Amino acid sequence: MPVKFNLLVLCFLLFSAVSCRQETKKTEKSKQQVPILSTIEEKRFKLLLSDLEDLKTDDCLKNASLGYYIIDITKESNKTVIAQNEQTRPMMPASTLKLFVTAPALEIFGPPVIAEVTVTNEHSVNWRSSKLLRRIGGKIYNHNTKEAGIQAILEFWKAKGLDTRGMYFDDGNGLSRNNAISPKQLVDALFIMTNSKYWLPFYESLPIAGITGTLHKALRGTAAEGRVRAKTGTIAGVKSFAGYVKSVSGRELIFSIIVNDYSCRTKLIKKKLEAIMLRMAEV
Repeated sequence: MPVKFNLLVLCFLLFSAVSCRQETKKTEKSKQQVPILSTIEEKRFKLLLSDLEDLKTDDCLKNASLGYYIIDITKESNKTVIAQNEQTRPMMPASTLKLFVTAPALEIFGPPVIAEVTVTNEHSVNWRSSKLLRRIGGKIYNHNTKEAGIQAILEFWKAKGLDTRGMYFDDGNGLSRNNAISPKQLVDALFIMTNSKYWLPFYESLPIAGITGTLHKALRGTAAEGRVRAKTGTIAGVKSFAGYVKSVSGRELIFSIIVNDYSCRTKLIKKKLEAIMLRMAEV
């Protein structure tokens, strides 16, 4: 009996040691998967924040409104705010408004509209976005009208958990100066879509910096080329960008930045906002 008992104890101890070693390996692997800011990343985040602060006092924005909101979603199922300014104030979004039409169009109509959504977002085609809005109204309320479409997309985003307070749609393409969306609402909508079954076609519909669509000339030859996918927006006195960034270190960011009533040339403000996107890509 003592011999058998000792053998059982020995087997138990060996099993415990192996299990403990396996658990340690699992824990170490788990720790490796949690993204920790490196010294370089930390410095680059500080540079990004510094550039955003400098933008607030730029001569181009002397009498303008600047709103931005940036989150880091590198850690799965988690988001960390890394920059915010006037993030909840409704602003004129210009064509970034199309995101609020094309996303629900994908979920409501499915695969048949993927090609149309891609063309709409990639090349910012106003009439296509307006058409999608009316189609949504027809599907949900049996009325192919702008008003029915607007009501349908507001209900869509509310049902997804988006805070729609202060949000206002006057059209389905972003041309109206009466449209109002906050930078945070844009980012929240983009974050919501990362959990959609149509996430991939939605993501792939966005222009790629330096390669496709309305961003095909932007940031070529920089760290942002191929790393930024974003919807652009431009009307008189308004410039906006909203989208996703996969940085050089592998961090995943969602951002929106809007400027209303700037005083310099559009080409100049565009360059300044592109510089912010480059900073994000360099993190």
